[in-house]
Amino acid sequence: MRRILPILALLIFISGCGVNQNTNNSNTESNAKSSSISTQDSSKMTKLDSHLTVAKQALSAGDYVKTIEEATASIKDNPNSSEAYSVRGFATALHGNTAKGLADTKKAYDLDPNNVANYYNMAMVYKLQGQLNESKQWFEKVLETDPSNTWSVYGIATIYADQGDDTKALDWLEKAINIDPSVKAVAAEQDHFERFHNNTRFKTLVGL
Repeated sequence: MRRILPILALLIFISGCGVNQNTNNSNTESNAKSSSISTQDSSKMTKLDSHLTVAKQALSAGDYVKTIEEATASIKDNPNSSEAYSVRGFATALHGNTAKGLADTKKAYDLDPNNVANYYNMAMVYKLQGQLNESKQWFEKVLETDPSNTWSVYGIATIYADQGDDTKALDWLEKAINIDPSVKAVAAEQDHFERFHNNTRFKTLVGL
């Protein structure tokens, strides 16, 4: 059984959240105000966006090598891209190098402390490293901005389950299910909750 959040969570976060969308809007507004952007600069931005788009698509498909390659190309074109560092860091950690993945997500945070999607990626990288308390703190930072973020709520539930705090694990699992009932099927399959399969409350929550 899987120990990481389902691919749906990847799709949600690599697509960007409110903060990233605001950043994109700001970029659009800045471009509209500027009449001095050269054709070469515009071409470079298009290339940058293309690399990042392909990197996100590869990540959602589970092709971590391709993700890393495309995100690296994006960073080469724009060394200050928080999003590219974040995507590369997540993919690098999922590919097995959690130390380098954490370095990239920390770099992304340094470049843009308001990149909420990166909070989630940092939470996941810490989780992959087994640093559960640190992971929970970053999931909590996501929830400060987006209290109904399903997979951050669920992520905290899995952390409490792994730490042996059954009551809090089920409390947070219930919160996640109330936000999105599809969590039931995920919790029933993942080994975070395997030992709960004979727990009456768990069975009621997930419909076993």
